[in-house]
Amino acid sequence: MPLVFLCQPGNFIIAMLLSQVFALSDTLFGLIVSLPYWANVLQLVAIPLLSQRWSQKRITLTFAWLNIACWFALAAALPYIPINNPDVSGRILFWIFLAGSLTFSIVAVSWTSWVQEWTPARLRGKYFGRRNRAAQVVAVAFVIVGGQSLYALADTSPIQAFQIVIAFCILFRTYSIIAQEHILSTSAKPQHESRADWNAQFQLLKNAEGFKRFVAFGALFGFATNLFGPFFNVFMFRDLGMPVTHVSWLVVLATSAGAISLPAWGAMLDRFGNKPVMIFTIIAWLLPGYLWLFVRPGHTLILYPLWAWGGLISAGFLLGSFNLLLKLVPPSAKTLSISIHVAATALATAIAPIIGGSVLDTFRELGVDRITVIHGATFIHNTVVIASAIALHRVVEPATTSLMQVVGAMRSYRQIGALLGLSFLSQYTFFKRVPKQ
Repeated sequence: MPLVFLCQPGNFIIAMLLSQVFALSDTLFGLIVSLPYWANVLQLVAIPLLSQRWSQKRITLTFAWLNIACWFALAAALPYIPINNPDVSGRILFWIFLAGSLTFSIVAVSWTSWVQEWTPARLRGKYFGRRNRAAQVVAVAFVIVGGQSLYALADTSPIQAFQIVIAFCILFRTYSIIAQEHILSTSAKPQHESRADWNAQFQLLKNAEGFKRFVAFGALFGFATNLFGPFFNVFMFRDLGMPVTHVSWLVVLATSAGAISLPAWGAMLDRFGNKPVMIFTIIAWLLPGYLWLFVRPGHTLILYPLWAWGGLISAGFLLGSFNLLLKLVPPSAKTLSISIHVAATALATAIAPIIGGSVLDTFRELGVDRITVIHGATFIHNTVVIASAIALHRVVEPATTSLMQVVGAMRSYRQIGALLGLSFLSQYTFFKRVPKQ
């Protein structure tokens, strides 16, 4: 989980490395943040070709080792990357993160398909519930320890601090891959997918209207959230002067709030349906975000309840998204559907931070006050994300209830609602519950 956290675009550790240590421009930062999404587009070509020759297990583990090699290269190269030359350092970091993003994207998609081969449907709820809890504990511990380590060495040995953090992640990830090597296969012969299967799946997806609309929503939502979303970590470090320990505790608050709320969200999704709950969570998640308009250096306490509230609410959105995707994916086109959904949403998401970074650099070159830039980005970010819910409303989900009923149910949700913030739980493996017979 520590290395998975680093691979997520725009996390506070990588944001600190790129914006504080190497002082990259917002445009270049946005380009590097977008690389995982471009990689998600390219995997749509790579996965079908690889699946014809290798099993999903072999694809997962091979590219997991290659991903580790990319992070090892980054850790080894850090002392030799020029700190005072953003153009040179930017090019070096771009190519390393590109290779890391490509390998991680293939691992993510192949893992999603492989895990369904060896987890019986009747045991998935218990298995992933325990797995998620263990993974969440490790993720929170890593955020705390990693943040404290970077803070302790930030002034004296910042490069060594990042090398230590990356080495720790590589060590843990190496053990996890070795453990995965011992997961038993479901059959004596590796399962390969033929070209004919993929052609048939393409024809099937052409008629899946609900799936196509959900992909369109995912693209709009991804563009909206990534336009300025990845830059809020940079704002906190560079413009608000917040130390890395404070930012890490914001992540801990959001992650903990989301972990606490997931069981309640699962019950609510089962009762009211995924789409109405997701529409509610988008609005409830982003409306408090306008409080960023009152944030300035020395006045950042409001961010703590904001991040906690965001973690609490966004957990319901993510769980609903996964469940709704499972409902809309044709069972006989599982792997292709996952690849297409990832690629289509990633394309729009990849373009967004490049545009956002260019806009931010333009305003800074014009001499616009940095706090005014933050407030302007905040207003646009929250408004466009809320507007994306219109596309979600067009998705048809069987047996759902009205949005107003969901809002009413939230009135009795006050105990968990006392935690108030902004983040989401990418470390979880979600699953579809099987009704008891």
